[in-house]
Amino acid sequence: MDLPKNADARDDLAVMAAIAAGDRTALEALYDRYSPMVYALSRRMLRDQTAADDLLSDVFIELWRRGERFDASRGSVPSYIATLTRSRGIDRLRSLARTASAPLRDESLGSTRVDPGQAIATDERTRHVRHAIDTLSTEQREAVELAFFEGLSHSQVAERLGRPLGTIKTHIRQGLIHLRDLLRTQVGD
Repeated sequence: MDLPKNADARDDLAVMAAIAAGDRTALEALYDRYSPMVYALSRRMLRDQTAADDLLSDVFIELWRRGERFDASRGSVPSYIATLTRSRGIDRLRSLARTASAPLRDESLGSTRVDPGQAIATDERTRHVRHAIDTLSTEQREAVELAFFEGLSHSQVAERLGRPLGTIKTHIRQGLIHLRDLLRTQVGD
């Protein structure tokens, strides 16, 4: 399926319909058009090239296998793909967090060597981050913690806190800017 460079929403809908019908060239066209966006989102969320590559593949595999799930009445193709990427990225982050907090088996303890300098540096960074979070206003801290530590969407944060979505987005954005600025001065770039 040929997809012109200036394809509009109608072209996207036609591509999604073709994918749902099993057209591989439609998937290739969708990949060519949206893989840079998916990769950028993946890389920003996961902060790891290999994990971002894996997530990119997972998203397009899911689009291929479940293309019929797309509902144009609920949003555009790019927003559907971005939401799918974000959801799968959050799933991956949660999985990594569970793996990282899983108890070690006894046989792995003997082979684990901890570099004391690295452990101290990690503890210090954690302390800096915790201190920086504590300097946020109550509203910013609640919104940032729910969005980034509990993995809630902005809408879910707004619902949980009983505040308008725009207010939550503002609190999160201002909180992240404050954290960035404060951490730059504490630990450098």
